[in-house]
Amino acid sequence: MPSIDYMKVLDIAAHTLESSSHIKIEALDINMFKAILTKEDNSLIEIFTIVNEFDLELSFSKSILDKKEFIKWLSDFEFQLEQNFFTNISIEHSQSAREYKIMILF
Repeated sequence: MPSIDYMKVLDIAAHTLESSSHIKIEALDINMFKAILTKEDNSLIEIFTIVNEFDLELSFSKSILDKKEFIKWLSDFEFQLEQNFFTNISIEHSQSAREYKIMILF
């Protein structure tokens, strides 16, 4: 199991995406989860999470944030991770036509 708490990471993601702290988790596999966050306007955000031994991957639809908002969110997300885990966090990101992917390395 990884040395980082994926539930805490999802809570930080929910906070920085300005959604409620209530997160519904569905296990898709032993290391793959779908988190459903509810925004203040009652819209839903689905974040797919893959937990590995030394990294954690988050992916979500590009319809949630445009590119400029995503870059701003990513900076805030990384800062909040470092503040909560008291360590430097390395983040790599990529995007496809449909989704953003964030790889958190620890």
